[in-house]
Amino acid sequence: MQKISKADQIALLEEYAIRKSRTDYFTFLKYLFPTNVFWNWHHEAVCNILNDFVKDPDFNRLMIFMPPQHQKSTMMTEYLPPFAFGNNPNMQTILTMYNATLAAKYNRKIQRIIDSEKYKKVFPSVRLNEKNVVTTGKGSYVRNSEEFEIVGHQGLMKTVGVGGGIAGTPAKLALLDDVIKSVEEANSITFRNKTYDWYTDELEARLHNDSKVAFTITRRHEDDLAGRLLDRDGTVEEGGKWRVIKLEAIKETHESDIDPRNIGEALFPDLHSLERLEEIRSKSVRTFTSLYQQRPAPLEGTLIRKDYFDIVERLPAHNGVFNAYIDTAYTAKQQNDPSAILLAITVENVMYVVRYAEVRAEFSELCDYIDSMMDLYGNSQSRIKIEPKANGKSVVQYLRKQTKLNVIEYIMPEGDKIARTNANQPIMEARRVKLLKGSWNASFLDALAMFPNAKHDESVDCLNMAIEDELKRTVAKKRRAAHVG
Repeated sequence: MQKISKADQIALLEEYAIRKSRTDYFTFLKYLFPTNVFWNWHHEAVCNILNDFVKDPDFNRLMIFMPPQHQKSTMMTEYLPPFAFGNNPNMQTILTMYNATLAAKYNRKIQRIIDSEKYKKVFPSVRLNEKNVVTTGKGSYVRNSEEFEIVGHQGLMKTVGVGGGIAGTPAKLALLDDVIKSVEEANSITFRNKTYDWYTDELEARLHNDSKVAFTITRRHEDDLAGRLLDRDGTVEEGGKWRVIKLEAIKETHESDIDPRNIGEALFPDLHSLERLEEIRSKSVRTFTSLYQQRPAPLEGTLIRKDYFDIVERLPAHNGVFNAYIDTAYTAKQQNDPSAILLAITVENVMYVVRYAEVRAEFSELCDYIDSMMDLYGNSQSRIKIEPKANGKSVVQYLRKQTKLNVIEYIMPEGDKIARTNANQPIMEARRVKLLKGSWNASFLDALAMFPNAKHDESVDCLNMAIEDELKRTVAKKRRAAHVG
């Protein structure tokens, strides 16, 4: 048997890589990338999704949320267009970044990839004009830092910053990469409105029935463009449009079906160690939660402070009654408000929040959840007070008919949420509201502290209901009784 020389082995391996690169995006990326790097599991997982996105005619909306410096732009912005042109040289593409300068930089990067010798081996029929051509006035194929065309085909790429003009440019593929430049822009409602208006008025006007849109972003604000589009269109899991891939720098949840890590492990430890990530988190929890964990949180408000609330290991001895305060919502969809349930008991004029939960459930599931919670904590004297908005009246009627619970429609006091919170703030500051230690404490306190800047304020609604009922009305009744006596 003839021994294969090392040179022949290398040639065979390269030929295999070339052939596989034509159909497999991760192989394409590894073959074309100019340096030897350590490829992590998340590169392959994201590339496999992008591979399906380019080829599947029914897969048309994709969002990828990843921390900074984890090579999301390499995978989606720099190397994906050349791969897409190789699979369809008629692909008409628009790439948008936060400004025209950065977009032009990536335009030139993409051109260099297509001009490379390795790319020509993989997709020899895809090529650009050898000269720089600004317009098509002489019938030549355009090639400059803002736009280029695929010679002999209808494919093109136009790169533009947010707010730039794209009139007359059709888009079979639209790529958006970090359309917000800084935290200042992210926190500006004017800039967020401007970005959303440009997307709806300009970019969406360039799309067709079968157009594809892929969006990668490091989240900085819950009301950023990604947040608004998810609120508007929903996720695939909810029957909406967008497939969302979210990879946390440190795994805290099991939300992603492509993430094999255990809770607490870093996403790309060879580049960003767990120790380094923890150091970043220690400097600013809010920034880390947004940028690295992809859970953007609004700035804290000024009405409720976290240090108003002591956390206790156990309740004091009591003969009190557990009562529930509920703010219901209509549906189980993730982009909608959740239904919120706060369980409280008052002992010697101090209210203890025993549990707080937010659930997104359909009507019957919500009613079952309430019934189960009261079966666990309540007794025949417990009251369940429900704000009669959304489907609140229906929940009240159902629970009265189907259970033995003492269900009451909560009559809201006059005034808006801010006014009611201001009125109840002295009670909180006096530490007459305490929390029973539980895993829900941190998220509950975060939500209170962010009021009124947060998108969802169910926790504040429930807390105000409980304070007004447990403390204010109870004290008023005792005063009236003492006066009569």
